[in-house]
Amino acid sequence: MKLPLLVLSLLCLPFLFPTASDATVRLGVMSPTGEATAMKQWSPVAKELEAMLDEEVVLIALNAGNLLERLDSGALDVVIGNPVQAAIATTQMRAQPVASVVKKTGKQFGGVIVANPNAGITSAADLKGKSVMTLKTSAAGGFIFQTHYLLGLGITSPDDFGRHAVAKSQKDIVNLVAKGAFDAGFVRTGMVDDMIARGEIAEGDVIIVDRKETVGFPHAHSTGLYPEWMVFAHADYDVQTVNRLRDALTRLAAGAPALETARVQGFDAPQDLSGIIDALDAVGILAGGSD
Repeated sequence: MKLPLLVLSLLCLPFLFPTASDATVRLGVMSPTGEATAMKQWSPVAKELEAMLDEEVVLIALNAGNLLERLDSGALDVVIGNPVQAAIATTQMRAQPVASVVKKTGKQFGGVIVANPNAGITSAADLKGKSVMTLKTSAAGGFIFQTHYLLGLGITSPDDFGRHAVAKSQKDIVNLVAKGAFDAGFVRTGMVDDMIARGEIAEGDVIIVDRKETVGFPHAHSTGLYPEWMVFAHADYDVQTVNRLRDALTRLAAGAPALETARVQGFDAPQDLSGIIDALDAVGILAGGSD
């Protein structure tokens, strides 16, 4: 009897993870906004892959703290995760890069340093002694990229700030900086533009520090640009299946309903992760794990 496509694993019950005899491809996906949301978002892609590979695909939604652990233990074959996870997995677990996720804005993103126009910040060097709000230290576009950038300017984040606080959401960071509650904040590319488009803030409520424009990339950025999410496989996963999976993913056409539900443009050959690996190494994440 054909097994169900989707299995939502309860993390507290490890015996619910599929075994090799239960499924050909155990596909894990990071669920930053909850398992149910991730299952809804990625299940059409899993269904397409099942048809293209003519093999069972079991989709398992996991939070960031468990995804790499499950891959390393062999409970997952393939993972769709963020670039920090991809860098850690490929360097510390010998994971095999499968494909890059192409989002609506492309295959890259970066960090933005936003500042209140009245805070006296005209360049990143002015952040010393200022009040700065960021995401947690494991957030690529909300901490890591900006911290790596500031290190190149001789500024240690957050030690050189006058006051530092960690926010739960990037939207909170932009709003509090716009209101003057903080002098500056760290968010990923596109956040400011999206909030302006939705009428949540007005043009000029915040400025982008050390603003850069890159041809072909739609959003201003303060830091360099880094790879977006990536698909990667366990170190010992069958290479032929990895190649077949890469081919299937890259054949998914832009505009396909499954991709629209996943809110991505498609998949492409895996990008070079050396830039983000350098950033993680510089801020001490590779040496200390995923946090």
